[in-house]
Amino acid sequence: MFQKIKPKKISDEVYLQIKELILSNQITPGSKLPPERELAMQLGVSRPSLREAIQKLDAQGFISQIQGDGTYVRSITANSIDPALEEYLKRDDAIFELMELRKILETWAASEAAARATDAELATMENYLNQMREARDQGMIGDKPDASFHATISYATHNLLLIHIINTISQWIARVSFEVRSRMYKDQDAHQLIYSHHDKIFNAIAMRNPSAAYEAMREHLEYVEGELHKIYSMDTTASAG
Repeated sequence: MFQKIKPKKISDEVYLQIKELILSNQITPGSKLPPERELAMQLGVSRPSLREAIQKLDAQGFISQIQGDGTYVRSITANSIDPALEEYLKRDDAIFELMELRKILETWAASEAAARATDAELATMENYLNQMREARDQGMIGDKPDASFHATISYATHNLLLIHIINTISQWIARVSFEVRSRMYKDQDAHQLIYSHHDKIFNAIAMRNPSAAYEAMREHLEYVEGELHKIYSMDTTASAG
């Protein structure tokens, strides 16, 4: 019934460390890893152990090795976006279809993060939440920690395909965050409401309550969608006048 406990290989430890850095967004898609000799020295491991870990990361789609150039963190969906779709997403009205997609993906992500998030990922979420609170208190927009908070939730699902899809549309998610926050950050009540939404999402995830995390994210995204409709309605009225 019982099996002997096998100590982890050095290469497995290296693999797990680099993978965690990627999933926690400390190494982002497109980033170049240090040269092999330098990285092995930083990790305190042999180059053969590092190579074995790199090969495993490559095989699983986390990184891409380019002969004569180096090793890069990659997004497996980035090159699959059709140029016509990319142009469409630049249109103002596409932002509402993006919100529909986000409600599908991010409510599920919040639910799964509540079940799967590591302590390190929870700490990262809390750090971004604290940055949003500081932005609120100092009258700043706070769009960057907002977008990073949502990205960390996707990483905490540990679903590689979802992570890369979210990374691929991250520039549009950041745009939504800026659009909403830049219009309301001087309104203390509105700024507090946005913060309280994220606080509710975080607490549900930290309490390991998937259904509460799902509902908190749904409530937040529906609110954001409503604010976007107000913003674009006002812009349309102003341009017509």
